[in-house]
Amino acid sequence: MNEERSFSDYADRQASYLRRLAQRLEQSRQEHEREGKNFTSVTPEQLERKLKRANSPMIVSQGWSGSAPAGGTIQYSVGITNPDPIDHNWLFVHLFVGPANVAPDINDAVAAVDARFARLTNPAFAGLTIKAGGFEQVDFEIPIPTVKKSNYLGNSVLFQATWHDPADYLDRSLFVFEVT
Repeated sequence: MNEERSFSDYADRQASYLRRLAQRLEQSRQEHEREGKNFTSVTPEQLERKLKRANSPMIVSQGWSGSAPAGGTIQYSVGITNPDPIDHNWLFVHLFVGPANVAPDINDAVAAVDARFARLTNPAFAGLTIKAGGFEQVDFEIPIPTVKKSNYLGNSVLFQATWHDPADYLDRSLFVFEVT
């Protein structure tokens, strides 16, 4: 009986978490669209795959201004969720421009950088803490250097700092913006 109750409790927690996440993603979508920004979020199928893997927290949404001229800025926000029953801390998002998302290996991905653009990391020390079952957003302003008018690939990499050893890679995402 005790084992049945623990499965039931787990199922209830998961259902509650998924309802809260769906509401938060819809709110975020509406906010970004109201501001005229692009927005993507995971589909239920993508979320299911992400929940089955070992790495969490995870990136579940992103919103950004679609274009800017050289000398301007792109506004970018990345939504992160923590499906685990414990809090996670020391989380950072590293943002850069380049063809990183086509590289299946994270080591190759973080090397695929367009050096004309700034590499940015947020938030400040000591990073982000996401409560159990929580959702947080990390915001960036990406300065646009003098480059050709074209589409560019932006990348965000979520990692957890360990301070005295290599960080734990958690997730990454891709967004496309235009320099006008």
